[in-house]
Amino acid sequence: MRKNLNIVKISTIKCFFVIFLSFSLPVFAEIPKSLLEPQLPILSSGPPLNIQAAYDKEVLLEVTPGDDFSSQNSNIVWSINNKKICTGLYCPIILKENEYQDKAPVLQIITYNEFGGTTYTYEFDIRSKEGFDPKELNKLMDYVKPKQNKNDSFSSQQVSAIYGKGTLIQSDYILYIGSLTRNFTWNDGIFQTDNLDTLKISDSESGVIFLLPSSNLSIETTQSDEQMRTARLNYGGLRVKASGNRNDTDANTENFTNKMNIYTAEVNILVPRGSDVVITRDKENGKLFTRLLVFSGDVTLIPNITKSDENQKNNDNSIKLTPGLEFTIFEDGSVLPLSTPKSSTIDNFIALTTTQEELKQRYEIKNIDGMGEILDRLDRAAKLADNEEYFELLNLLTPIQNQMDKDIRIPYYLGFAKKGLYQNQDAKKYFQYAEKMDPNYPMAHWQLGLIYLEEKNYQKAENEFLLAKKNIPPESKISHEYEYYVGVPYYFNNKLIFAKNAFQTAVWDTELDPSLRQSAAEFLKKINIEKPWTLIVPLGIQYDSNALSLAQNQSLPNQYSDKSVIRSIAGGIYSYDTIKESSSTGWFLGGGGKLFYVKNLTNGYSNLDAIVMEGSIYESYRWEKDEIKKETDSVRIYQTGGAIFVDNTQDTLYFLGGGVYKNLELNAGVQIDVSSRTSSNQRSGLVYNQYYLMGLGQIEKFVLDLNLQGQEILMFNTSDTVGSSLELIATPAATYAIDSKLSLKFGNTFDFLFTFISPIQSKYKFTPTAAANYFILDWLIGTFSAYYEYTRVVPDNSDIFRPGLSLMVTGIF
Repeated sequence: MRKNLNIVKISTIKCFFVIFLSFSLPVFAEIPKSLLEPQLPILSSGPPLNIQAAYDKEVLLEVTPGDDFSSQNSNIVWSINNKKICTGLYCPIILKENEYQDKAPVLQIITYNEFGGTTYTYEFDIRSKEGFDPKELNKLMDYVKPKQNKNDSFSSQQVSAIYGKGTLIQSDYILYIGSLTRNFTWNDGIFQTDNLDTLKISDSESGVIFLLPSSNLSIETTQSDEQMRTARLNYGGLRVKASGNRNDTDANTENFTNKMNIYTAEVNILVPRGSDVVITRDKENGKLFTRLLVFSGDVTLIPNITKSDENQKNNDNSIKLTPGLEFTIFEDGSVLPLSTPKSSTIDNFIALTTTQEELKQRYEIKNIDGMGEILDRLDRAAKLADNEEYFELLNLLTPIQNQMDKDIRIPYYLGFAKKGLYQNQDAKKYFQYAEKMDPNYPMAHWQLGLIYLEEKNYQKAENEFLLAKKNIPPESKISHEYEYYVGVPYYFNNKLIFAKNAFQTAVWDTELDPSLRQSAAEFLKKINIEKPWTLIVPLGIQYDSNALSLAQNQSLPNQYSDKSVIRSIAGGIYSYDTIKESSSTGWFLGGGGKLFYVKNLTNGYSNLDAIVMEGSIYESYRWEKDEIKKETDSVRIYQTGGAIFVDNTQDTLYFLGGGVYKNLELNAGVQIDVSSRTSSNQRSGLVYNQYYLMGLGQIEKFVLDLNLQGQEILMFNTSDTVGSSLELIATPAATYAIDSKLSLKFGNTFDFLFTFISPIQSKYKFTPTAAANYFILDWLIGTFSAYYEYTRVVPDNSDIFRPGLSLMVTGIF
């Protein structure tokens, strides 16, 4: 091995940095087989046996440990002349002439664990100025000196060689490209590299293109009305990093999201701002192909259909490719299934497109142990995570992954990046590590839940979401997403009642992504099973004459005058229906009951306190409506009996029979007046009711509906004050959901009552209403209503004006 250690003045060395670049090509290190014990660590590759370096020129060296457990978990130390210089897989070295005047620098790589270790020794070949003429060298290198750029426009273009050299041919002008930055103009031309060259092509308006070895790229002149750069990759490979990020648009630029258009014979690639994509055009089995790998951003691909059916050309065949996916299309139009790239492929592209400045910044370790450096990286990591720049996130945090114990966000962001690149097994290890650091950290549980959902491990997904729920920040994005995502494992774990409740909450959450709300609605269509029982408990206070509808929509007893009174209301409605707990067809039984107590708080009306008691039995029948689609339908018939007590005395009994089909309900029966009133004032007779609820669609955020009701009563005995009646009621309403908890409802009731006495008495009632519903808890609703009733009485031609207020709290169990 040669050692050339001639002493030269530092000031004369600088001109040689251009020629004497450092190489770190990997080779396999050989050690005696006697040392290859299973417990001892080994290196599968390391620096070459001959390492050439120029004084004061940084050299980046890398080693790769063996695949066995001992090697992967070993410690690696780098030293020069027995002096420790760094630890880890990477080591940047700067050799200074005055430090090695008497002794050649000897590099040692020591890898060890608790069972021992091995040492690898290398010597440097130091190249100085001897044998070179600086003046002649400067003359030869004159072409790389930058020329004055005469283009004073907003955008500017520059090119330099990261490795080797390259050329740009534009008409009869040839630009030779070296390591020094050169200016050029984005006009029709061709960039070309040889097998050891890599170029960095920068455009201040659109971003950066890294042209890889053995590549040919044609650039095209940009027209004045175009908003992006266009280039054609003829063969080879390149990496495109578009400028900006996907969130930096404003009103003037929101329609100009694409920064570059790179195309080949097989596909057209639109690269939006903030995206990072690798494109390769090569030949496999005699066929040309284009392969794309997205590092970050959502890239749009438009295959160039040339040999496919003419019918396909009329369709929109654009494809959205997300980070971590690899897409391959051949010249005949055939496409390989989407896949995730090999890690070696990723490493190769990153290595070829990383500049010396980036290497120095990325692997700078002198302050890596300090919290200031770690916190700075974590601040940058948060921005990269928001922009879903997964590869950049990995590059940023990998050098400090051995510091994961210092901040839980390090393993979390590493796991987030791995998950975004579809490397779920690696991602799980990082999230599980974060869980061990802090079992209450919600984001680790949340991301694990999402991974288990993808793996269809629904029980573990449910557990992780429930753990995350305990500490999810209120009003955060995932606080809105929670109900949807926990509903999915509930559904597949056959916890259909819980799933239905979760999806119903998600559907009404206006802050939730519309696609998730739509998916929740689709799940709800599949869920036709509920818990068999329901308990509703209303409590409240009212100020009006007839606000509460009781006993199958029968009003409060007629003893109430037109004067408004203040009253309190308490009650309960219970039902049990076996059809809800099964999806099979056939007959099902059910039943329920109601109990209400109305206490008048206005003086003089305590003798009109009322109690309403009711019991029902119902039979439901379900049948298969569409055998192919597995759709079913059902109908219910019921029998109801009830009693109204006024002032602790029986007032009215009623018995009804009816049926319900979808939104239509019909019933008929008899009501019997058992009060102490005179026979001429008693109201016994036959009763017929019909109800129909009609949905009217949606206008913007308002949901419209129409509630129709009709009632006929045929009295057994009539008099001057008691007669048969016909009542028609229509209530159009609009509901506006402000968020998942608060909604507003506006309506207007049109009520026409005709009483057949002599002469016929008519009442025309108009009642505009406004109500606010608020979910205090998932099971507790508060409702405040305000309305104003106007009634026109004919033939008396009298008018009644009456305001009303109601405050109710209802528990739903």
